[in-house]
Amino acid sequence: MIKTMLIAPYSGMAESVKQIKLPDDFHVDIEVANLEDALQLANSVEDQGYDLIISRGGTAAMIQEKVSIPVIHIDISGYDMLRVFTLIQDTHHRVALVGFENICRGAKTLSSILEYEIEMFTISHRNQVRSQLEELKRLGYNIVIGDVVTVEEAQKLGIRGILITSGKEAILDAFDEGRRQYQLLKRAHARVSRYHRILQSIPPNIFLVNKDCEIEFSNLSSEYDEITNEIIEYKQINQLVLKVLKEKKPYWESIETQKYNIDMQIFPIKQDDSLIGIYVQALKRIENISSVVMISRVIHIPIIGDSPYSETVRETVNQFAKANESILISGEQATGKMTIAKAIHFTKFGQDNPMLVVDCSSINQEGIQNLVEKVQMIQQGTIIFRKIDHLPLQEQEQLCNLVQNTPNSFQIISLSEQNLESMLQDQLFNSDLYHLISALSFYTKPLRERKEDIAAFISYFLSEFHTHSGNETLGIRKTSIDMLKEFEWNGNLGELKSRVKELSIKATGYYINEDHIHELSVRKDKQKKNEFMNRDNLISIKGTLEEIEQQIIRKVYEEENRNQTKTAKRLGINRTTLWRKLNNT
Repeated sequence: MIKTMLIAPYSGMAESVKQIKLPDDFHVDIEVANLEDALQLANSVEDQGYDLIISRGGTAAMIQEKVSIPVIHIDISGYDMLRVFTLIQDTHHRVALVGFENICRGAKTLSSILEYEIEMFTISHRNQVRSQLEELKRLGYNIVIGDVVTVEEAQKLGIRGILITSGKEAILDAFDEGRRQYQLLKRAHARVSRYHRILQSIPPNIFLVNKDCEIEFSNLSSEYDEITNEIIEYKQINQLVLKVLKEKKPYWESIETQKYNIDMQIFPIKQDDSLIGIYVQALKRIENISSVVMISRVIHIPIIGDSPYSETVRETVNQFAKANESILISGEQATGKMTIAKAIHFTKFGQDNPMLVVDCSSINQEGIQNLVEKVQMIQQGTIIFRKIDHLPLQEQEQLCNLVQNTPNSFQIISLSEQNLESMLQDQLFNSDLYHLISALSFYTKPLRERKEDIAAFISYFLSEFHTHSGNETLGIRKTSIDMLKEFEWNGNLGELKSRVKELSIKATGYYINEDHIHELSVRKDKQKKNEFMNRDNLISIKGTLEEIEQQIIRKVYEEENRNQTKTAKRLGINRTTLWRKLNNT
């Protein structure tokens, strides 16, 4: 049974409905009310569980704007117009019809066919009725045809008003339309209920927002309420939502708060262009979890240099990006391993997929589990194992299982400061893991072996300083570059960048000149001499023998640029013993 409230804007309609045999599948209550009174009634009707409201004209339009249940309009039919024209066919007075476009259009056609002399005056808003009638009265019109509002206003001005009533044909048509709307709404509710059940069954930690970042749906548990608020209040969330709506592709974003590390994917809903989905992974801020960092949008960093080696690096990046094999990049500290890894990711994925950077020098069981969760979450991208040569043997075995089970949609890149083949021979590295991560390999040269690229790097660094910190140093003299090429640069690109920044700050003009380089050279020579003379004094003899031994080993290890082979040779021990002592802290 379709529970229906019929709100009649005039009493005659209510009487007409009572005389009609209404369809058996409707339970109908009838009330007489117009405009504001009808609106107040409609608000109470919705709360009483009615399925439909049926009304007419401006009253129906006003109700429709304020209620959520269907409002069916009783249209003015040709029969209704014919009836009212018949009433005034013998009049000798000037007649005008005042109404909205939908009434005037049909009335004008019918008037032309029947050759009635009736003028049509179209209004777009009810507030125009009074002024229009005043003008008609001034022009000598004695009869006005229209709806309830028009007739009431005409009577106030002393003009005869004739109401366009709705006959049983139009009323029954409204009930037919009501049945159709009810059935459509019922099916829609069934689909919504089904979709709601589907949404509730999808993986947790998803909520949907509209373009204003208002939550439309969520299957997050109550414990995520605080996290949801953190996301909604994130200053860039509105921009990201609008970007996803516009570009129709997903984006990844990471948020760090005082309590949580939040990784989320913001993605379009294909079935609804007005909604955006947000998939959330939130973890409490635990020190060990910071060993796995997600970079949501990798910025393109160019491969700097004009030497044959630099060209080889660029070619290698393009070749490796096309392959679907694991990649091992090895070389001394600060020789550009991470830059090459990012370049491979950017060439392969662009900014469409995130990059997971794993610090193997600090990761533990909890960090590995966090990595597994992130891999399951993002489904495609790049995993970079940084300092994989620092990974303890126990974690190497666990990482081996993880790599074996990582989907082919991921690019795996490992970075090592040491020669893993040598570590493999000394049983310091898991053989299975080595073969899993080194299908393709590349060795990065230290800066001392590619000094022809120093000028290009200095130019790049100065441009970067100028952009980010407003540094006014714009270049360096060629003779100054030649002087810098004489340095050993044991700290590689990291040391070069640091020194260039120092020189650019100290420069008094727009260029770095020989005086600045000479000052740097003198200071480096003095520092090196002091380090050599005071080397013995840097080791404290306080503590146990084991602690003193650790200091000596660490000191030599740093002096040999963290090269285990050279350190072991200098200390007179094998690499296995050295590795055990370095990790026994």
